[in-house]
Amino acid sequence: MNNKLLSVLVVIFTLALSACTAVNKIVPPSTDVTFNVAADINPDINQRPSPVVVKIFELSSRTVFDNQDFFTLYEDPESVLGPDLLKKDELELQPGSKLEYPMSLDRNTRYVGFVVAYRDIDQARWRAVLAADPTGYDDVTVNVEEIAVYAKD
Repeated sequence: MNNKLLSVLVVIFTLALSACTAVNKIVPPSTDVTFNVAADINPDINQRPSPVVVKIFELSSRTVFDNQDFFTLYEDPESVLGPDLLKKDELELQPGSKLEYPMSLDRNTRYVGFVVAYRDIDQARWRAVLAADPTGYDDVTVNVEEIAVYAKD
């Protein structure tokens, strides 16, 4: 009787695993990023809000990304990140806006990094990183605040 139960459990587990693989082939895994942008982002010298540029990086590792300065990542990410950089994109976000950004992740993506080009970069929290699952279906939120960016899944 125990062997029969074990056999049934093995069959159920195998079918469930096959179903997940089949779903990934029919509907490609994706990560949907929602950017919530504060109305007071990136103030100029007169405290008026200004748009920001956000660079999005798909990374196989975050070690190099975490240890670079803003200008190196912003101006020449390919040379500094090397093989860790799988894909990149760039967006301009307006104060007080909300943007839904769908991503189809590279199969080797393990992290998604965000770099925000604030006017006062020395005082800003300009970098955020999230762990990514290239086989999953995740929704993440990136909050772009006055002079700080925060990402959460």
